[in-house]
Amino acid sequence: MTESKTIAIAGGGIGGLSAALALGIHDIPTHVYEQAEAFKEAGAGIGLGPNAMRVLNRWGLGQELREVGCAPDYLLARNARDARILGRLPMGQAFIEKYGASYLTIHRSDLHTILQQAVKKQSKTQFYLKHRLESVNLLAEGLDLKFKDSLEQHQAQVLVGADGLNSLVRSSIFSTDKPRSSGHCAYRALITLRDLPKGVDQDFIGIWMGSRLHVVHYPVRGGNYLNLVVLIESHEQQAQAGWDLVPSADKINADLKFALQACCNELQELIRRVEDWRCWCLFDRDPLQHASQMAQGRVALLGDAAHPMLPYLAQGAGMAIEDAACLAQHWQQSTLPAAQRLLNYANARWQRVSRVQQRARRNGSIYHAQGVMRMARDAALKLGGSQLMDMPWLYAG
Repeated sequence: MTESKTIAIAGGGIGGLSAALALGIHDIPTHVYEQAEAFKEAGAGIGLGPNAMRVLNRWGLGQELREVGCAPDYLLARNARDARILGRLPMGQAFIEKYGASYLTIHRSDLHTILQQAVKKQSKTQFYLKHRLESVNLLAEGLDLKFKDSLEQHQAQVLVGADGLNSLVRSSIFSTDKPRSSGHCAYRALITLRDLPKGVDQDFIGIWMGSRLHVVHYPVRGGNYLNLVVLIESHEQQAQAGWDLVPSADKINADLKFALQACCNELQELIRRVEDWRCWCLFDRDPLQHASQMAQGRVALLGDAAHPMLPYLAQGAGMAIEDAACLAQHWQQSTLPAAQRLLNYANARWQRVSRVQQRARRNGSIYHAQGVMRMARDAALKLGGSQLMDMPWLYAG
């Protein structure tokens, strides 16, 4: 039986580890419950905007992250059909001067490893692997947690649900609504430097906007790899939200060939260099509308459990990191009841993450525009690319 004053965190991903680290910095002990047999993070590359990097720098992780990540010099937007340059956004030093931190591209597992090591160094967190949360029972002074295939009971003062898109904490306490299928699929791959076509510069973020698709690539792992993502609108409905799909190599190649048939030779040559693709169906939820969707009583949600979003603003990890820092800040208000501290956290966060959710959906429509909308998008980017592509409201927030 654990101590009743424990802060329990369900989920050992980026959000859960960030919460444990942020709380541990303030000497607040936590227990992290992870359903997997070992800590690991699926996926490939992610972007960390200056908003997230300022938090990570405060946590003392900036140098480690920069050693394994990359700070691209600029973002270059192109038309996927004919390779025309539509806009260019200076990043690198320009972002440091403007926002106080760089934009970093990093492999998801590298970020996860650095967070895990930092949490372990604090010695404020106890980890429980193979602990899949089964039920949450409200007690007079806390919570009783039960786990699948275990007779052991754990008590906690509060519970933070950082257990992802299909959060059991969310369905147990908040809502049983299902994630929304976007109808979009993401094909992801890593390419080594030696496999890149000649003339491809890996020191920038590239985005190619096509009809009902777009392609993104950027460097990771110290610039030794290029993370490549092809995002395609699909009418196929997948049975399991957020699961990694394993279609055959022939089907993946056929899907990509069909979707990219109208794209320029430069882009198609880059795609042909990939031998091993992984595929995800993309899901999200409607943007948050009030604080009670993030905190109720002694239970709070964080990251994708609270506000999953499409990857078209590259802020999924960033919003989880911001959540963690905000949660730790409000938990220090020790003169307030636990439920009030969690509600204060939710009040401080829900409007910002709701805006990010909405903007991510909007970006998907812009990136995949067709016809007149596509021509208007291209013209607008040609006229004011850097201003339209920059997001001070997000990066300075």
